Amino acid sequence: MSTPERSYHLMADSTMLVNNKPFFVPHFAPEFVMHAALAVRIHRLGKNIAPRFAHRYFESVAACAVVEPRGMQANAFDARFTAFDGAFFLGEGVALAGLDTTAGFSVRACAETEPADATATITAEQIHEAVAEASQYFTLKMGDIIVLGSDTEGHRLNIGEHINATVNEKESLKMRIK
Repeated sequence: MSTPERSYHLMADSTMLVNNKPFFVPHFAPEFVMHAALAVRIHRLGKNIAPRFAHRYFESVAACAVVEPRGMQANAFDARFTAFDGAFFLGEGVALAGLDTTAGFSVRACAETEPADATATITAEQIHEAVAEASQYFTLKMGDIIVLGSDTEGHRLNIGEHINATVNEKESLKMRIK
């Protein structure tokens, strides 16, 4: 049996920050890093989905970001450091009808320092494969979110920054760091 290519993280509902609410930097770590990504929200119950049918299980993609602490001896599987309140930002979904075969996303962080950008492109095939693979291990339910294509380096969060993210040049996520 082969080893899965992707890793999966399960997070509580309280980790999600929505409606453009500001992210308040916690005090339990000296530094926090944001990883920009794309997310698909599942809208139908499914198990063992074939990649060719995966498009039936989601309607849109959204820009998102996952926050993690840096500069401390945190265990990667310790939920206190990976699934704390507000650790996941989710933007507005962009309908699949507005996408072609690829979903490109970009994130721009603006503050008093120089702006930082992150961009990536994910194909529809990669999205379908991720949904199909996740459904082999988990029963996908309405409201579940699968995060795809995270940048690996990340961006150090600074108080006072404004984060803007787009999906195929359509605004998806806007937030402030406080």
